[in-house]
Amino acid sequence: MKRITTLIFLLVAGSQLFADEKKAAPEKQPAQVQAKKAEMPPPKTLVEAHQQLEKLLPKDELAKIDAMKAEDEMIEYHFGLGMWMRNEWGLWGGGPLAQYMNKLGFLHPDDMSGVILETFWCQRHNKDFRLKERAAYNEAYWKAAANPPATAKDPKDGSKVEWNMSFGAGDDKSPRQIHVGKSKKTGRWLAYEHDKGVYEPDAALLKRIKDSESSNPFGPYEKPISK
Repeated sequence: MKRITTLIFLLVAGSQLFADEKKAAPEKQPAQVQAKKAEMPPPKTLVEAHQQLEKLLPKDELAKIDAMKAEDEMIEYHFGLGMWMRNEWGLWGGGPLAQYMNKLGFLHPDDMSGVILETFWCQRHNKDFRLKERAAYNEAYWKAAANPPATAKDPKDGSKVEWNMSFGAGDDKSPRQIHVGKSKKTGRWLAYEHDKGVYEPDAALLKRIKDSESSNPFGPYEKPISK
């Protein structure tokens, strides 16, 4: 294939992504495809979304999807077609389709467009949509990816921690994210996971932190969780 500890993260990240996507240059597509997009009203359900994709995509594009071995390959449509869906189908603006996807358990526009595209592949390959499984994964993803709260402090002395790096640590079914940072008082490394709290990193994690620092001469960075 995500809900955060606060709605602020989603609102800030979502508004920034929305602004970035709105500024993006229009897709370079045949006039026939653009005309089809213009004449179709936004879908209100997942079924209607699939029906529109069937009508919208050229035969060679549908054949390309049919040749894909797994639904994960639909990620190539995240930008372009996916961006168009998020903007024009009201996924960013909370339109009828977004409200429908909310009821299925998908709260973020990126998740919504991803599920629409992946289940479109499933439909054409006669595979189960696994909507509950996808929704559960997305919820776990956002919980794991959330920035540590202000209460996440050094357990030894209560000093603040500067969280400046994170590592994906889960798998396709159980997403996990380890946030790491240094105590502002002692400078020692600490780790945080949403269901574990703050803890001291073991030798393997310390090595991973050191390797990450040495491979990035410009300083620590945020490494996104694998999705």
